[in-house]
Amino acid sequence: MQFSVDVIKRGALIGLFPKVLAPFVVRFMTSVPGSVRGCMDHLGPIIETRRKHLEEYGEDWADKPNDFLSWLMDTPEGSKSSIKDLTLRILFVTFAAIHTSSNFQSFTQALYDLAANPQYIQPLREEVDSIIKVCGWSKGALAKMHKIDSFLRESQRTEGMACVAILRKAMQNFTFSDGTVVPKGTFITVASQATYLDNEVYDNAEMFDPFRFANKRDADRDGAKHSLVSISLEYFAFGQGIHACPGRFFAATELKLMLAHVVSSYDVKLEDGATRPRGLHNGIHIATHPSARVLFRKRAH
Repeated sequence: MQFSVDVIKRGALIGLFPKVLAPFVVRFMTSVPGSVRGCMDHLGPIIETRRKHLEEYGEDWADKPNDFLSWLMDTPEGSKSSIKDLTLRILFVTFAAIHTSSNFQSFTQALYDLAANPQYIQPLREEVDSIIKVCGWSKGALAKMHKIDSFLRESQRTEGMACVAILRKAMQNFTFSDGTVVPKGTFITVASQATYLDNEVYDNAEMFDPFRFANKRDADRDGAKHSLVSISLEYFAFGQGIHACPGRFFAATELKLMLAHVVSSYDVKLEDGATRPRGLHNGIHIATHPSARVLFRKRAH
């Protein structure tokens, strides 16, 4: 877990120095190499044991672990990889899986919206209770929670994590069809917040309407395009095109599970007299308010 945090922090630190100094900065100002060595010490014996089992029994043996290390070592390339190579691959995936600050921020924004609008707890709770009664706590149950899904998407729309999205760097000169030239090395991005708050794109764009997308799903034969994980030219939270976030389905499952648990288990509200905590803007980024208080009370059944 600490490795995932260190990668982000140290990466930002290294970026403050000229590229020519990067190798020296890495050596003296990052704990990542030490984390890799520590992980190799931990995984080394496990990898060696799995290698022996692979050599003796092939790809299948009794009680074979069904985990990422096994998946890696089952491939011809992975079975011959060094301990360091396998460790780095595992750490890379661990980084993607654990460093989910975006998820925490998205959920905190949704929690603030819920606490500021407690009138929406009951309809959300009714949806969750009715589905869980039939399907239990499962991925299939979460897929049926359209109001929960819509609440999260609307929260992301009105108070996301940045005022722009899909940051890209031109790797060569590029000319658009209208003649606009983007020189090599130029950074370009999409004005996502301006799009989200545009009344020509969203009706009453300034208003928080938690069931906006659930209603669209009910009215549209292709309702899935209004789900949290769906991407479009009006919604950029997970990117666009072939480079859209491949982990968005897992992220959405986490977010929906947390929100469903909260509304089914607790009553929440802001402190008396408090208003919805707004995000803190720093350049293009929007951070959730760090010190706002949300009051929880166990739900009375």
